[in-house]
Amino acid sequence: MLREIFEQPAAIRRTLDLYLDGEALKAEAFAHYTGWLNARGEVLIAASGSSRHAGLAAEIILEDLCGLAVDVEYSSEYSCRPAANPRQPSVLVISQSGETSDTLAALRFAKVGGQQTLAVANVVGSTMLREAGAAMPLAAGPELAIPATKSFTCQLTALYLLALFEGSRLGAFDPAQFKARIAELRALPEVIARQLEGWRERMTTLAK
Repeated sequence: MLREIFEQPAAIRRTLDLYLDGEALKAEAFAHYTGWLNARGEVLIAASGSSRHAGLAAEIILEDLCGLAVDVEYSSEYSCRPAANPRQPSVLVISQSGETSDTLAALRFAKVGGQQTLAVANVVGSTMLREAGAAMPLAAGPELAIPATKSFTCQLTALYLLALFEGSRLGAFDPAQFKARIAELRALPEVIARQLEGWRERMTTLAK
């Protein structure tokens, strides 16, 4: 787990490179998401465990940056409802492996109800990324520790990028604001690397 904590800067940098071209979003990457959001800007996030915590952060990000209406559900509860939401919100599922059973059930439940779906997952070729209407893979690399570390911060990175895409499309911020937010994202791996190095130095000093 400690090794994977220190891999976070590189993992985030790889994920950013999937979706950014310099100071702009990669058009070919985000072309897959143009039809994902429903006409009323309503989103339901279904996830479990640490991925649900990423979803709770995404709720704030998507609401504050884009003005969307977002709810977060436990995957296990959402997929057990007797009928799909009549408002037909777009459904965003989040998973490290892309195989989490209750989240996969939530995705399939939404698809049966005719809802637009998007999956964020770390494992390329995973079931969720294959079955969702739109797929947003991460580039965290294999995560062997049970607690989520680099996959969690890469989830947050991807969800923030999704908010930038939707906010830009909806005219939620001007070009200067957009450029500043991209610059903050680009700087993030180095900021985290410095923090981790400072922590390593403090732990080394305490161990002497």
